Amino acid sequence: MKTVTRLSLAAAIAMTFACAGPASAADNLTLSGPIAGNTVGPQSASAPCIIAGTNCSNPVGFGYNDFSANGSLSSYNMYSTTPTGTVADGVQGTPYTVSQITGIVGSSFLVAIDVNTTAAAGETLQLFEVIDTTTNTILYNYVGPTVIGGVANNGNGFGDWALGTISLAGLASTDGILFHAVWNNASDGAESFFLVPAGGPPTAVPEPETYAMLLAGLGMMGFVARRRKNKTA
Repeated sequence: MKTVTRLSLAAAIAMTFACAGPASAADNLTLSGPIAGNTVGPQSASAPCIIAGTNCSNPVGFGYNDFSANGSLSSYNMYSTTPTGTVADGVQGTPYTVSQITGIVGSSFLVAIDVNTTAAAGETLQLFEVIDTTTNTILYNYVGPTVIGGVANNGNGFGDWALGTISLAGLASTDGILFHAVWNNASDGAESFFLVPAGGPPTAVPEPETYAMLLAGLGMMGFVARRRKNKTA
């Protein structure tokens, strides 16, 4: 009887932990960097922020957690949110949908980190997660600690480190997606986590006006060619 009671208690504890957070079937993320030069970004070129303590140039309707940066804080535990708002440390924001993300950066992308700490032995990335809130699953994660401070081009809108590749292919377009970052010992300005297409900037699709001008130009070239042919004849 005592054995049964102990097993039941253990099972209850296990269930409690299982219900406490997302189930983890995560793929490990690779952290690349420090990135030499200004080659990833800039954030202002339609690379949407997900977590940042500064003003971001985000596409219309794609928000981010505009957290309050404070040099006296020893650590940050931040989730993304949309529309843009300030979500408290450790509090989950409103998820994006898969279609929101893929409509801007495609189904495969990286998370660039613009570090704003110059101290070489300072800032440390502890954790980064991509969470499907609909299925309550951690899709991807990176587990540190890894020192990410001491970069040469800190705080200039370009990525100093990159996490990825992250793929949302195969997920329902309505699934909710949250990003979660934990880091500490940031001593200068605020960090920025922003999304970058895995294959580089998406190829620009011509606007309807561009097509119209192209067709008009081709028509004019044809007209001129016919006139020349008639004159020659």
